[in-house]
Amino acid sequence: MHRPIALLILAALSLTAPVAHSETRMDVGASIVNGDVSGFYFALGDYYRVPEREVMLIRERRIPDYDIPVVLFISQRAHVAPGVIMDLRLSGRSWMDITLHFGLGPDIYYIPVKQVYGPPYGHAYGHYKNKQRKDWHKIRLNDHEVVDMVNLRFMSEHYGRPPEEVMRMRSGGKSFAIINDEYRRGKPGKEYRERDQYQEQRMDRRQDQRQDQRQDRRMEQRDIRDQRNRDRAGPDDRPQRGNKDQSSGRESKGQGRDNGDGHPGKGRGRDKDE
Repeated sequence: MHRPIALLILAALSLTAPVAHSETRMDVGASIVNGDVSGFYFALGDYYRVPEREVMLIRERRIPDYDIPVVLFISQRAHVAPGVIMDLRLSGRSWMDITLHFGLGPDIYYIPVKQVYGPPYGHAYGHYKNKQRKDWHKIRLNDHEVVDMVNLRFMSEHYGRPPEEVMRMRSGGKSFAIINDEYRRGKPGKEYRERDQYQEQRMDRRQDQRQDQRQDRRMEQRDIRDQRNRDRAGPDDRPQRGNKDQSSGRESKGQGRDNGDGHPGKGRGRDKDE
């Protein structure tokens, strides 16, 4: 009596086990990205120019969502199919090992920025900062650093946002899927809306300054033209120097002057006989 019941229970468990495992994987995947997973997949396909179905196939091979961009990134840089990258990854090799396997170097992950916000980017950028560029081939990024750098490039270039902004959102605890959601919907967080408003105000001020500078240059050019016109004026247009207006009662240059003592002053007015 107990044996048939036990067999039925075991049979039921065997049927439900794969479903439970599948649900666990979905839960883990959803908790990793914590955002609109389908939107994240669509953005990846659009950026890397691959069908969304191909992105889904990568995930079906148990590649975590945050690793999918790395698969596609190395695939394009190495000019091999994504399946080749997945095989190496699922064999237990690190992202850095796979990178070196195809003759690529750590420089492919570097993104120039004006300022580094971290964690998680402080340590990754520290590798590049502490070495001269000729020694970058000696850098060894861990898996987390590779993932963060590749996703940083993807978010920044796909949505045309400054990488520093993506860094700040990431360092604030937001997953890449959430960042993707906010960019896709055009609804970044409050702090970024305020920052955008501040940047717009700065641009307005700079535009006003440029207009003022252009106005000053126009006035300066006008003064230069006026001066050139005066210099080019003919003799008749220039004021007579040395010959005063006779109607004003003033003597012209060289005319004698009465000193009040009956003797003319200097000039041709004095008679030699005197």
